[in-house]
Amino acid sequence: STALDDPQTVISWNVNGLVVQLRNNWSLIKTFMESEQPDVLCLQEVRLPAAGPKGCKRADGQKRRRREAKCDSAQEKADWDVVQKTLISTFASEYDFHWSLADWKYSGTLMMIRRGLVFSRMDFTRPSLLQHPGHRDVADDSCHPEGRVICVSFKTFDLLATYSPNNGNDAAAFERRRAWDAAMKQEVATRTRPLIWIGDLNVAADRVDVTHPEWFLQQCYQGEPEDMRGQPGFTKGERVRFQEILSEGKLVDSFRHLHPVEDVPPALGPFFTWRGHPPVHQAVARYHGKGMRIDYALVAQELLPRLSACDILGSGADRTGFLGSDHCPLRLRMAKLDTEEVKATKPLVFDLD
Repeated sequence: STALDDPQTVISWNVNGLVVQLRNNWSLIKTFMESEQPDVLCLQEVRLPAAGPKGCKRADGQKRRRREAKCDSAQEKADWDVVQKTLISTFASEYDFHWSLADWKYSGTLMMIRRGLVFSRMDFTRPSLLQHPGHRDVADDSCHPEGRVICVSFKTFDLLATYSPNNGNDAAAFERRRAWDAAMKQEVATRTRPLIWIGDLNVAADRVDVTHPEWFLQQCYQGEPEDMRGQPGFTKGERVRFQEILSEGKLVDSFRHLHPVEDVPPALGPFFTWRGHPPVHQAVARYHGKGMRIDYALVAQELLPRLSACDILGSGADRTGFLGSDHCPLRLRMAKLDTEEVKATKPLVFDLD
């Protein structure tokens, strides 16, 4: 059928390197996909380099084919072979694969859309991002240079999946994130359709969105300006900007809307999407047992009547349900818009003759 439709189940997951997870945890990932059966799966941080001219180097300004992976070196061929023999060979009959990739093994996103789920357009950047050099591909205005954006227009809403840049620990990184936030605020404030924005947004909205708020504020950068102090993703500046994005865009944090809390929830419960590494070669790992909620499904206020569920699918210091990553999947469920409602939302036309 060629009629437009909407996805009902959308899952977002920062994989922390797709190839390494497919090599080490393929059976877990396959079982997860088969049991969840999402209509759309949005992956962040796939870390596959984009195809380009022979011998192209990182940030050399040459045009890339960001929708396909580079397979020049033996290592690149071996990595792509893993993806093909696992994810693609198993799910290509059910899903179409849409990639957006960076120049090197960094960042990058993938959106898998169930076959037969028809959309009207797909974009790989947002117009407002083109105003900022760090977020503009000089050789190709149609893609974000680090593959951070995939936006699809379905029947009644747009689905925007992003891997938002980390705030980092220095002035250049702060500026890159500030530019991203400014551009995204402009995008959502001027949107003309209902929007769902999902992905690793790299910000913990409030103190209840980290396991140890005081501790996180003491980490990392402690210089000027004051609003950039603390764990990237939990600085005051980022949190203030995130609230501005929500209010300007008339967007609702669906997980918090459905799971309100007064104070920091139990550290081991399914309330945090990123968790620190357990100790590997050392007695103590600084971030072990600590977590942050930095992955979101933001839903337009006008879509709230259709919001069914939003769940964090992992928990615990040992990262149960994280499928090998340091992030766990986040699942959003939306109800279909029934035909009676569709009729009701059509504009009324009064005949004044």
